[in-house]
Amino acid sequence: LVENHVGSGSFVCYPAAPTDVEGDFSAARLSEDFFPYEEAGALLAGILAKARGRVFSASPTRGEEGLLSALARRFSLPEASLIVTSGGLQGLDLCRRLFSGRLGPGAKDEPRILVEEPCFPSALTLFRPQASLPLGPEGPDPAALGAFFAPGQAKGGQSSVFYAVPDVHNPTGRRYSEATKREIARLARELEVWIVEDDYLSELEPSGIPRFIDLVPERTIWIKSLSKTTAPGIRLGALCAPPALRPRLEALKAEVDTGPAAWLQLFVEGLIASGILDRELEAAALAMRARRKELEALLSAYPSLSFDSASAGYNLWVSSGLPASLASPPWAEGRRFGYSPDLRRHFRLSFMSLGRDEWPRALLRLDLALARAFGKGL
Repeated sequence: LVENHVGSGSFVCYPAAPTDVEGDFSAARLSEDFFPYEEAGALLAGILAKARGRVFSASPTRGEEGLLSALARRFSLPEASLIVTSGGLQGLDLCRRLFSGRLGPGAKDEPRILVEEPCFPSALTLFRPQASLPLGPEGPDPAALGAFFAPGQAKGGQSSVFYAVPDVHNPTGRRYSEATKREIARLARELEVWIVEDDYLSELEPSGIPRFIDLVPERTIWIKSLSKTTAPGIRLGALCAPPALRPRLEALKAEVDTGPAAWLQLFVEGLIASGILDRELEAAALAMRARRKELEALLSAYPSLSFDSASAGYNLWVSSGLPASLASPPWAEGRRFGYSPDLRRHFRLSFMSLGRDEWPRALLRLDLALARAFGKGL
């Protein structure tokens, strides 16, 4: 947990992101094999022919007007509060910069940041939180959140921030209950806590439960990654922020990035308007449900392993009664998702990064790895 450097001091080791190895179950993404190339190719050719000079021109910092309108309709958000980003990770980085000691809204000290546990590894590295809340079946305990941000805990002018993936959580696939969300929203308003809502995959299996951006929009920054529902190389996302924060976020973005290429924004706008994206999501959801059943059947042969069959999304969060002993396991180890010793008895299986032809072979490789690590027993 700590590295010592002679002459410099001791430094906390933040968890590294899981290694993305082709052919295994580490990467939480959608394989490009599911992308509808023929339909999308015809769409892109039409955009190139029709838009011509616009395709390779510079885009406004907030994003192309047509894409902003399409995203506002698709996700039921105010268009004026949206910013197009170069992927969801850029949205997280903008929040980190916004809430740093120098740049935070009225902040004089480093912010007090709270996250879930387990937590998306890149968020741990970016935000460097002071504490984490264990994630239960219905989400984290709101009372613990309230205690962490209670009046008197923060210094004057210090921003309070809670980072959350409340729908289709990464890595567990859990969802906050509506009661948990409403109580956290109430506390955020009462205690002046900013919520960074990472909504990377909720449209794949909609829950119907209101988002934080719906419940407490004046205290929520909502972030969306579109690469998780299109293809890994489509580095495009969106951020929705309260009016008090949006101008500063837009300025921070303009300092380092003018935004995704115009052709990519026009292309994604077309994917949405034509229905191609919805058809891809339907096909991915169908494959996801079938793969989940196969994977659950495979895991059931290992008595020392358990998982939540009610989880959603591309991942299965697996608990082990025995410690794994593989040097290079074909999954994302639990220790990457936080600091609790209990996480070392967990691992994440991400099962949608594998192509259709590769899937059967990958299942066989996983079975062999599980047998070496845990043994099948009875």
